[in-house]
Amino acid sequence: MNVINAQNLSKRFGTHEALSDINFALPAGESLSVVGPNGSGKTTLVRCLLGLLAPSGGLASISGKPYSSAHHVRVGYLPEERGNFQRDSPLDVLRLFGRLRGLNHKDASTRSYEYLEEVGLMRQARSRIQTLSNGQQQKVHLGLTFIADPDLLVLDEPTRGFDPVNQGLFRDHLQRHLQRGATLLLVTNQMHEVEELTKKVLFLRKGRLHFFGQNHSAKEHLGRRTTEVTYTGQLPKDIERWNLNVREPGKAVMEQEHGLHDANRLLAGLLAAGVEVTDFNSRLANFEEIFMSIYGDSAATGSLVA
Repeated sequence: MNVINAQNLSKRFGTHEALSDINFALPAGESLSVVGPNGSGKTTLVRCLLGLLAPSGGLASISGKPYSSAHHVRVGYLPEERGNFQRDSPLDVLRLFGRLRGLNHKDASTRSYEYLEEVGLMRQARSRIQTLSNGQQQKVHLGLTFIADPDLLVLDEPTRGFDPVNQGLFRDHLQRHLQRGATLLLVTNQMHEVEELTKKVLFLRKGRLHFFGQNHSAKEHLGRRTTEVTYTGQLPKDIERWNLNVREPGKAVMEQEHGLHDANRLLAGLLAAGVEVTDFNSRLANFEEIFMSIYGDSAATGSLVA
């Protein structure tokens, strides 16, 4: 069953069209990154899905119907703009949100203490949140999202303000929720998070769907393959048939658009010609390179769904 479903979803603010004809679905237990530069419509999409904004056209549903506070699906939502609980303590706020999401007082207290211990905030459990660092406050807000084991996690830039150690703590905590079957919608411009945390990716461009599909399909459809050869000695005189560009002595790059089959033929041909190949690397573009190709000045227009 699809937990998230958008059908011809559009949203206008006056004459500005923030979203236009968005179509995608995310089944239960799967994970999706929503990617795009500022102004591409990411946060508007999330708010329409969660009923915080009314669509101007089309449908946005959670498990088959528009989302509301009475919905049977438990949602853990970390918004782009965090709540302001500066005068309260982490323990009090975590317990409050646990109770609001259906836990009894004992369970809410137990889970609050367990979470604070796990993320290294036990010493600050009764301190005012305003005395905590930005990273510590972010941990508290993530705890509010996770505390009642939601069915659907909607996280908007969750690792903002985290150093590498705390990013690792977040990944470990998130993976436990994914392993128990939670569905994840992650809004991020950290391309390593797309690779590490989700299996699918949705690229938004100026409010339109540019690509939706599996991560590996995104690389195949949106990214160029790069093949580099390191060698000793001389290349054959007819290297132009392999479209190799010698950038410096001993290093060459295959220039034309090509696939893995072409790269393998290149290697076989070089070896058959007696070239001493010391290193051979053929790879698809990573997500950072894909992001730049889509949203840079030379980005091509159009839309792909795979």
